[in-house]
Amino acid sequence: MDALWFLRQRLMFSSNLYDEAAAPFCEKMRRIEAGEEPFVDNRDPFYQDVSEPAFLEEFLEANKAVEAVGYFCLLTTQASLQTYLREHAAELLRYRGGGDLSAKLRATGGGSWFERYRLLFLNEFGMDWSQGPTKLTEIEQINLTRDDLIHNVDVTTTTVYRTKNHSDRFPAGLFTDEVWENLGIGSKIKIGREELTKAQQIVDEFCSWLDRS
Repeated sequence: MDALWFLRQRLMFSSNLYDEAAAPFCEKMRRIEAGEEPFVDNRDPFYQDVSEPAFLEEFLEANKAVEAVGYFCLLTTQASLQTYLREHAAELLRYRGGGDLSAKLRATGGGSWFERYRLLFLNEFGMDWSQGPTKLTEIEQINLTRDDLIHNVDVTTTTVYRTKNHSDRFPAGLFTDEVWENLGIGSKIKIGREELTKAQQIVDEFCSWLDRS
């Protein structure tokens, strides 16, 4: 099986999904900011309170929807990396005479799923990931961000923040909202078009190198 081909299909799907799913909400925010129909501000400042922008609630709701789409697409990107490593490792084991992948992963003694795969590829296949073109700290940030999106959810908001351990490890993270960081109001996760593209480039570069090695 060509695991790399399937990985790229998954990455393309999540990339297209982001663009298609986020588009109507982005357009809604654009119309609100431009004051286009049906978001024309007809308030009379003499009689009405205009201290807040018009249609603020609608804008914030649309923005939350765009954020949620980004969160989901980052999750699918990280899952694509994990499934690729599983399939590629299993294929290499079959080629070299077999063996139980789960047992070999446990035997590495790695503290995380990614560390177990790193040690497996090093010990079984002689592939040193630190010699590849991809910074392993960038993949670590994808994994940590995925963990936050799953495990650091707050019932009071749809926004997700990095844990203290995550933000202490990477003060200037790849997937953080710089505006919020600079204001000191929380390490908010941001997965927009730019951040999603960056994550997918990291995964594709890393897996392409593994495929060639």
